[in-house]
Amino acid sequence: MHGLPMLPVYLVDFFGAMAMIILSLVAFYYAYSLKNLEPKNVLWTYLFWLCMAMVALSASRAIGHVLKYVFVLAGMPEIWPFLAPFSGGLNTVAFVSVAVLTFYYPNVRDVLELVQEEAKRLADANRRLRDAHNELRILNQTLEQKVEERTRELQLSESKFRGLFEGSKDLIFFCDTDGFITDINQSGAELLGFKDKSEVIGLQLKNFFSRTEDWETYYQSVCGVHGHIKDFEVNFKKTDGSTLYLMITANGLSGPNGSCLGSEAIAKDLTQFKRVMNQLIQSEKMVTVGHLAAGVAHEINTPLGIILGYTQLLEEDLRNQPEVFETLKIIEKQTKICKKIVADLLRFSRNALEGERAAVNLNKCVEEVLALIEHSLNMDVIYVMKNLDQNLPDISGIHDKICQVIMNLINNAHHALGKEGIIGIWTRYHSDNNEVELIIGDTGPGIPKELQNKIFDPFFTTKEVGKGTGLGLTLSYAIISEHGGRMEVHSPPDDPELIKAGMETAFHIFLPAMPNPKQFNA
Repeated sequence: MHGLPMLPVYLVDFFGAMAMIILSLVAFYYAYSLKNLEPKNVLWTYLFWLCMAMVALSASRAIGHVLKYVFVLAGMPEIWPFLAPFSGGLNTVAFVSVAVLTFYYPNVRDVLELVQEEAKRLADANRRLRDAHNELRILNQTLEQKVEERTRELQLSESKFRGLFEGSKDLIFFCDTDGFITDINQSGAELLGFKDKSEVIGLQLKNFFSRTEDWETYYQSVCGVHGHIKDFEVNFKKTDGSTLYLMITANGLSGPNGSCLGSEAIAKDLTQFKRVMNQLIQSEKMVTVGHLAAGVAHEINTPLGIILGYTQLLEEDLRNQPEVFETLKIIEKQTKICKKIVADLLRFSRNALEGERAAVNLNKCVEEVLALIEHSLNMDVIYVMKNLDQNLPDISGIHDKICQVIMNLINNAHHALGKEGIIGIWTRYHSDNNEVELIIGDTGPGIPKELQNKIFDPFFTTKEVGKGTGLGLTLSYAIISEHGGRMEVHSPPDDPELIKAGMETAFHIFLPAMPNPKQFNA
């Protein structure tokens, strides 16, 4: 009499518990699929973990409800009161796991915002490069107009044009209507891997494009309706099989009846610049994700250990119940998988700054970095004053990471100066403690005293939103520390030579020098 009215409730409870398991598994399957599609996507990884915790929560709650009815139908209702506390404990642990993962959503959102900020920085860099190429194109058009307007001075104009054509370090070439190269400057030929430009003349431009689609876009734009193409980013194939990353601006040459007679183009080699920029971006991302991974891993390890411990205890108590024991084995297996993922995250965060060491000369690193950013500094009328010790000994380090530190410091000095100013670079050797010193200073506004203790903190930046992540100096400091050195900032500087040069801020880097073989042979 009293049991029949409650039958619908029991059925809803029983089938609702089963539906809870099924729906959580479906959500876990979709999260797992998204993670497989984009393994490096932080959001999909976070959803994967969250769904995994939801599966554990659903399983713990639903199995408890189902077991109660199973025991009642099997005629063993006295077993359920004994198992009920364990079921409640599992529910509590699962609830806590889901809550902890939910609290970490702001961190995941912060990582996504950092990625978006990096994309904005790249867009700004591309815009500046487009402006520079536009100026070059206007200059080229002006020269062409002068040649047409001053036909009586054709020889002189041709001489001026040829000087610019041959003296430019960029790739400049002309093609006929079929895309065969009719002329190219010597620097452009060498850039493509040829010893002399005569080897290039007569070859078809199409063969240098890495992708056929890029060639079709280029040809249709230059010889089609538009008659030009601006800041077209393509990959070229060199004679040795390597790839050049170029940015091309080209104009079509039209005949009297409007037909295409060929094209003229100038291409800027951005291969080295792109490589260094990618390294910088990747390094900042690696450090950011490394810190996040370490924090997440430490926080997740504790609840995972508790889940695993309680699961193993339940296995010992329920070995006589095959179905329950098998379910507990599944939970144990999945928990161990989670712990392995956490261990991998910890290993990743610890190895973020690893690399192979070799002999590195700081003077060469300075020259390489300046060669990459010299054009940008010149555009803002910034003069670089170098005082490099030519007898500077090598250091033991990672060449690319030392260049990255120098690039970060010069870029910071450039940002502080804005337009017009002086960046000073000194290298020195201190024989008394066998240390090499690198100094990078600028004549900018300086760094306020109250901020000097914060500039190496992660995510601290005085730049505008979207202009920086606040990790440049933090990563530079970490790299120097990894090399056994130290970094200091003085604003204003206390070195008389720097004060005389007008420096307002100076970063000092001290690194141990490699032993000199002559010292041991003496």
